[in-house]
Parts: sequence; structure tokens; C-alpha cells
Amino acid sequence: MPGPSTLSTTPNALACLTENEIRRLVWLSGTLAAERHLVPIDQPCPDHEHCRRLAFALWLRVTDRLSEVTDPARQSTPPAP
Repeated sequence: MPGPSTLSTTPNALACLTENEIRRLVWLSGTLAAERHLVPIDQPCPDHEHCRRLAFALWLRVTDRLSEVTDPARQSTPPAP
């Protein structure tokens, strides 16, 4: 018999955590997802730093803090001195 739905238990669990703890949990989740992408599932991660960097880059991309601009007309240019 399956356990309770993750969607129904998540808000209750998050209510017990501080904002900082939730932020750290999200960061850990991103790092784990990056590790799954970089390292075969049957091997331990040899260097968590690569996983952290990929997770951070993905976070930047998802939150629109980093974009892939290929059109030179859309690229921001620094102001002229």
C-alpha cells in the first residue's frame, strides 16, 4: 500500500522549517539532481564541487538570472565611458 501523497504532505513538512532551512533543502535538491546528471547511478560522486556548480548554473538559468543570448542586438552592452 503506497504512503501519503508527496503533494499533500509537503506543505505540512515545510511549515515546520525556517525559511533558511527551506532554502538549504532546495539547494540540496538541486545539487542531488546535478549529481544524478553527472555521475552514473551505480557510482559515488567523486567531487561534489562539480555538482554544486552545475546546480548553481541551473538555478541561475531557471530564475532568469542567466540567459543564453545569441542575437547581438539583444545583448546588453556596458555604458560608454
